Amino acid sequence: MTTLNMPLLFQKRHILPTGRMQLHLSSITHTAILKAILSSKIGIGICMVSNKSSQQQIYDIGTRVTIEDFNKKPNNHLIKLNIYGQELFKITTIEECDNDIIWGKCQQLPQWPMHRIATEQQLLAVRLKVMFNKHPDLKKLHYQHEFNNLSWLCQRWLEILPMPAQEKQILLNHPDCLHACDYLMSMIQTHH
Repeated sequence: MTTLNMPLLFQKRHILPTGRMQLHLSSITHTAILKAILSSKIGIGICMVSNKSSQQQIYDIGTRVTIEDFNKKPNNHLIKLNIYGQELFKITTIEECDNDIIWGKCQQLPQWPMHRIATEQQLLAVRLKVMFNKHPDLKKLHYQHEFNNLSWLCQRWLEILPMPAQEKQILLNHPDCLHACDYLMSMIQTHH
């Protein structure tokens, strides 16, 4: 396994391998991390934090992302980054530098292998297509769709579903997408 040393960002929104997301950072308050992000040759780590503001918890599985594009509009302090998820990692150590950038030594985790979608799992693809049609911005981010790849489908659902980060971490700790698929199928069948 490869060990990477990279800057880390902690987000309540989640991105997983082969996923895309827009990240908005302030050019005023995030100057140091923006410089680190734009100068990093390997990308940065996006890590999950709990959704509960009372007890903020940082989780050790994150996603190394690279920047596909960035944009800053005149008279606006926000910089919009389009990021792409490369692979999962597990944080082994964290160090905060003088400029408030948090660096992590991270162990690269194996990718979930591709699984062909079975007939009984088609509901995941059908519902994701509905979600993409309801949210064109989300569909536009994911211009390469793999509706026949169960691993891709499960990762997209784990990105967008409002479920606790702790549950996502447990599912991501498995070597393939099958546990995530069972979990997601039970959620979808229960709610509809």
